[in-house]
Amino acid sequence: MPTQHRIAYLVSQYPAASHVFILREILGLRARGFEIHTASVNPDTRALESLPANEQIEQHNTLVIKNWPRLQLGLDLLLAIFQFKSRTWRALAQSWRLAKPGWRGHGLAMAYFIEALLLARWLKARDLDHLHVHFGNEAALVGVLCKTLSHCQLSFTIHGPDEFYDVRGQQLQAKISHADLIICISQFARSQLMLISSVADWAKMQVVRLGINPEYQAGAVTLPAENTLLCVGRLVPAKGQRVLLQALAELAREGLRPQLTLAGGGADQAELEQLAAQLGVAEQVCLTGPLSSEATRQLYRQAKVFVLPSFAEGIPVVLMEAMASGVPCISSRITGIAELIEHEKEGLLIHAGDSHALAQAIKTLLFQPDFARSLALAAQAKIKHAYHLERNLDQLAQCFSAFNREPHHA
Repeated sequence: MPTQHRIAYLVSQYPAASHVFILREILGLRARGFEIHTASVNPDTRALESLPANEQIEQHNTLVIKNWPRLQLGLDLLLAIFQFKSRTWRALAQSWRLAKPGWRGHGLAMAYFIEALLLARWLKARDLDHLHVHFGNEAALVGVLCKTLSHCQLSFTIHGPDEFYDVRGQQLQAKISHADLIICISQFARSQLMLISSVADWAKMQVVRLGINPEYQAGAVTLPAENTLLCVGRLVPAKGQRVLLQALAELAREGLRPQLTLAGGGADQAELEQLAAQLGVAEQVCLTGPLSSEATRQLYRQAKVFVLPSFAEGIPVVLMEAMASGVPCISSRITGIAELIEHEKEGLLIHAGDSHALAQAIKTLLFQPDFARSLALAAQAKIKHAYHLERNLDQLAQCFSAFNREPHHA
């Protein structure tokens, strides 16, 4: 892969503990000859010395727009206004048209416009003419404004489902129309974009699935003797940990008391601890807080059942990791998860929010080990075939290469 493929990546926060898959993607593209420059709207709040070596390098080399030197900010904005001339006023007008109603909405629009000015100036200084944005959030709006200013080519990776819950507020239709290429991580994500866009825009949308490193791929499925449950994810309402605690309480009333590890940190930790105590299952529950990738891999090896009872997801990487690790999995029948797990073939799916169904699914996998093992083996094969990181990175690289060969008109 020749190095003339030069791309700027923009993320709302990079690097970040919850965006490790983006780090893997960027490193993988660089290994394939792409020159990737990274920009982040918000700073990484973790201490530099606490990060793995590759994330330390990324943090050091990433432009953080909100950390733009204050003494230089006014001059650079003035220079950008003169640099982009009439495009500056077109972008400003565009930001106001796309603003949410009210003073706060227009104040945020002004902030996005300023961020786009700084980003466009950074792109021009590095002679970068392709901007790729992960997620359809506010960073994508900055990307749209940046395209108006710099006439760069613009592509997105859309994960969902958050963007789909507020199509108008997120100005998702405008983002679709301004994009030159849209990478969708699932067929579900593509279908939701097709729903709100013109047929002419559908050709922009290509499904390229996420993938995981081969290091998660277990050589064999070996279920531990202990009844241990594992849930990995941020402690936030969308992940459904409250439903899992209710299912645990139902099992306890039946005399079954498996141990549950909730791995991850988040705003819900205190409430989950309180709920576990109220339900009488606190002694069965261990909340680990944020963990390293290696520590998480150890937990996969020790778990008898992996449970992710989410209310909202794209396609969760932790579920891919658990499947690859040989852990029988239970998750919710929502969004793109049904593409990852076929019910009773590669795992068990329940309706989101149904704690009774979740309790019954847990019992099934704990007391039917042969069935659980068959699901785990099929899940491993599914990940190896459809969610292999290197293979899917090859597909993404081909998309970007073909895109960069096509003529684009500002």
